[in-house]
Amino acid sequence: MLSRTCTYSSCPRIKMSMKAWKLTSREGEDMKAFKITGKIEVEKRRWQKFSKEIAAEDEAKAREEILCDLGSRHRTKRRSIDIRSIQEVPKDKITDHAVKYKLGVE
Repeated sequence: MLSRTCTYSSCPRIKMSMKAWKLTSREGEDMKAFKITGKIEVEKRRWQKFSKEIAAEDEAKAREEILCDLGSRHRTKRRSIDIRSIQEVPKDKITDHAVKYKLGVE
């Protein structure tokens, strides 16, 4: 637990986490927008359709990110997520504001 006297510049945990964020954040560098559609099994034999925009470097990383995101949000295994299509979206057709921010699009 952090003490009240800890500041951003003096706390090693915060310094380390900020350094890791700087290393992993790659806003706009070779990133593309992808629209991923498919189905997720929410109960036994009950599937729900989904469609989501993701900012990633390529299709493989977009697939990995959607599997991680849906798996953690819905507490489901990867085999219960059926990805039907992954399409690259042009920058002027992006609707998700978080993806626009990651790509640096206004």
